[in-house]
Parts: sequence; C-alpha cells; structure tokens
Amino acid sequence: MEFPTLGHLLITLADGRRTRHELGRTPKTVGRDAVCDIPIADPSASRCHARFVPQGDNAQVEDLGSKNGTLLNDIPCEGSHTLHDGDRVVVGSTLIVFKATATSSTAASVVIADNLTESHATKYVSGDKNLILSKQRLEMIYALTGRLTRLRSRDDLLEEAMNICFETLQFERGTIGIKRESDRAVDWPVVRNLRGAEGELTISRSLLARALEHGERAIFTDAGGAPSDPTMSMVQHGIRSAMCVPLKQDDEILGVVYGDRTSTATPYTDEDIDFFAGIAQQISIGLINSRLMRDQERMARLNHDIDLARRIQTGLFPTELPHTDRFRVAALNEPGARVSGDYYDVIERDDGRVWCLVADVTGEGVAAAMLMANLQAAVRLTIDETDDPGALFKRWNNLIYRNTDASKFITALLLLVDPESRTMCYASAGHCPPILMHHNDTPPTMIEGESTFPLGVVEDAEFATNTVDLGAAPVTIFGYTDGIIEAMDMDQNAFGTDQLLMMLAEQTDPNPTAIIKQVRKRVSAFAGAAAQSDDITMLAAALL
Repeated sequence: MEFPTLGHLLITLADGRRTRHELGRTPKTVGRDAVCDIPIADPSASRCHARFVPQGDNAQVEDLGSKNGTLLNDIPCEGSHTLHDGDRVVVGSTLIVFKATATSSTAASVVIADNLTESHATKYVSGDKNLILSKQRLEMIYALTGRLTRLRSRDDLLEEAMNICFETLQFERGTIGIKRESDRAVDWPVVRNLRGAEGELTISRSLLARALEHGERAIFTDAGGAPSDPTMSMVQHGIRSAMCVPLKQDDEILGVVYGDRTSTATPYTDEDIDFFAGIAQQISIGLINSRLMRDQERMARLNHDIDLARRIQTGLFPTELPHTDRFRVAALNEPGARVSGDYYDVIERDDGRVWCLVADVTGEGVAAAMLMANLQAAVRLTIDETDDPGALFKRWNNLIYRNTDASKFITALLLLVDPESRTMCYASAGHCPPILMHHNDTPPTMIEGESTFPLGVVEDAEFATNTVDLGAAPVTIFGYTDGIIEAMDMDQNAFGTDQLLMMLAEQTDPNPTAIIKQVRKRVSAFAGAAAQSDDITMLAAALL
C-alpha cells in the first residue's frame, strides 16, 4: 500500500548538486553511510547523522548523536522537533530544506524582471544556427548523453540536468522552466541559487521571451566590467554573465534553461552558449522520453483499472446456470472493448420458472459497462416483485430515464420460461427478436411479438407482454445482441440475420452450449482478420 507523503526534502550538497526525497510514513535516516535511507557524500557528516520521523500528520527531525551535531534553522537540534514548511536542517555541510507539500513546483521562487539585462552586451543567436564546438566539448556532450536521455521521471531528469550545467559551466544560479501542455504558462521545477536565498532567482523577461517564443539562445556579459563590491552587485541584480537557451524538439519549444554568475567576473563565451545549447538538446530528448514514460505509466494504470473493471463485471454475470434433464441454459459474453455494455442474466424462481434476460447498452467501454451494472442492480432488486415482463420493463425504463442522459439507452429482451407448462412469456424493449429452434425439419423462426422503445428513451413508456406455447418437442430459445448480426468481414459486409438463421437451422443438437460455440465459431470465421467492432452476447435456453 502506498501512503501519502508528509512533504519532501530538498537537499543541497556543498558542491551545489541537489536532490529531492519524499517523506512517507516510515522514518528516513540521513548520513554518509550507504545503508542510510538518504546517503550523502559529505565527509563532515556522521555515518548515521540524523533521522526524519513521521509523527501523525507531521514530520519531525532528530539528531542521532552525530559528531558535529544537527542544526535546525541555525539552532542546535536536541531531541525531536516538528518541522514546518521552509525549515532548514544542516547536516555537516549539507543543507536540507523541508517542504510541507508534495509538489515540486517552485514557480513563486522565480521572479521575471523587465530590462534586467538590456545591454549592448546581450547577444541573441537564432535557434537554427549550427553549433560550433571543439572536439573536447563534443566528446563531453556525447559522454553526457546517457545521463540526460535515459528513461526516468521528469523531475529526476531536470535535477540531473541542473547538476550537469553547474558541473560543466560553473553556474552560480540556474533554473529550468517547462511550458505547461494545457496553456502558455511556465512552471519552474528546478531552481538553484548558490549565492542567495534557497530556491530564489531573478531572470530577465527579454531573455526568457526570446527563448520561449522564438527559440533563440542568448548570452549576456556585464559590459561594465567587474564591480569592486560583488555584494552590491547582487543586491542590484548585477549579473556578471548569463546564458539562456530553449528546450526544443523539432518545432516544439518545451521550455527553457537559464544560468548565470553574479560574483565571478569570467564571462561566458560563444562556445559556452553553443555547448549549453548542445546540452539543452539532450535535455529535450530526455523530456520527450520522460513524457513517453509518463504516458506509458498512465496507460498501464488505465489498463489495470480496465482489467479490474472487467473482472468486477464478470462477477456480475451468474456463476451457475440451470442444468437439469428437462431444462438447460448456456450463455456467452465477449466485449468488443475490454469491458462490455452487454448484459445477460438468468434467475430461477422458487416456483420453477426461470427469468432469462439479454440486454445491450448503447456504446462500448467503461461508460456502457457502468450503465449495465446499474441495470443489473435494478434487475436483482425488483425481479421478484411480479411475473409480468412488461411491468418490470416499465419500472426499469423510468429508473434509467431519470438517471441517464438522452444519449444513453438500453435495448433488452426479458423471458420468463416455464419448463413445466412449456410456455414462455416475454417482452422486448427495442431488442433483436428471440429465435425459436425446433431441431428438426422445421426452420428456426423469429418470434415477432410487439416491441417498443428501448429502456430510457421515453418516460412512462408501456411494454407489452407476449406469450408463446413452446410445444412438447425439444426446443431452444436463442437470444442475442446485435454484435452477432452486425459483425463485419474485411470488406465491411455484415453477418446478418439471414446467415444466422441458416446456420441455426443446421443445429440438430439441442445442447445450448454446443449451439453457442457453433455460432461464435461461424461469426469468427466470417469476420476473418477484421476486428470485433461490438460486444457479442448470446443466451440459449433448451427445453428437452
């Protein structure tokens, strides 16, 4: 079982690398020993330094007797302390910031400023311009490809990408923005600042707009040279050197990567911006891969849910059907999608008579299956109230009419078979007529009784009950949904009612199971390689 998170930890090592860990319902230890839940490569941390412990709906931190101690908001941590959003925990030289929410978005930590880098020293390069790189830089990008393009979650990819940018381009601040798929807004999953407040950074609107809207890459160098007071430079947003490149895949701009220096006077070069753009190309591939992985995971979850729905739906069908020397029933349901909008039911009464129901909900898939389940519940709840099929249809019709929209309705055939008197009364709600099979030289006949609207179409509709004498000779009543007669071959020819009657005429054995198998076999042979386009349901009740 998966438990909800109590928040997450943003961990920044001394070299600027950053990782993220969710806090669940089990304690998490942190230290330089590999056995810790959160191992950190920090020589100033103890082997097992501190622990984060769930306490109700909160998380607490406690020092584990470490040599250098644990600081909570710059105060030595003694005993256990409840964490609040934004609390800063220092373990050795490692900063851990607790975030009370599970989201990784830090959009509020990025400030977009006007005219921040408007200067003659800002150079924009078209995204179509070829990259010019030295052999060493090309080899570096090749070596980094595996780290940036392998399958993983988006946030893990972006954290790794930011690590690489800090390692190879010596950023002091950096961020990655990702365009939302639903609108033009930008989220900032990764924000890193080694020179200011944790997770806060200001970037130029012009650099951002030209990257996101035109796919241009930009390089900025402070034209005034290095100021004498770097601190004053930072207060005034004194960016010494900055680069901004788009994340692109074909013609789609996925986002932007930005990095700058605020205290180091060494400027970025034209080759640096080309190298940065080369890294961004690999990040873009990784983003597409993570998107595919996310879609695959969603599809896997959807498939799991549909499989579960099908198992639940299968459990709604009767597990045992009547099977005596005088009366036998067999049935089959095969969904066109993975869940079915068709339904059959067989219910034995205490007096020996047997209800047989075949129904077909409009449409396919989950929505149809849910309406089918509602019908099944109504059937089971009310079937003992009367022995009049038409009266039951009227009640079910009003229930469905009141609880579904006009686009949803159900065709249905309801039979009450009396094996003792060998009679049958039935009602049809816009459904395919039942077929009577005599298993002799008499051809099968369609019982054309009075039919009316499907269930759920007209409020307070009336449904006629028809009665049929089945005779003394063996006979089989065959009910089905239109998935049989509307089955298509590769040339879009329908199986049709005539072909169904012809093949039923060949069945001399009144065994209902054998009849259903033969019909299914014949329909499959007719369709050939054509996909099943609709649910298929059959019910055969034989009086021997």
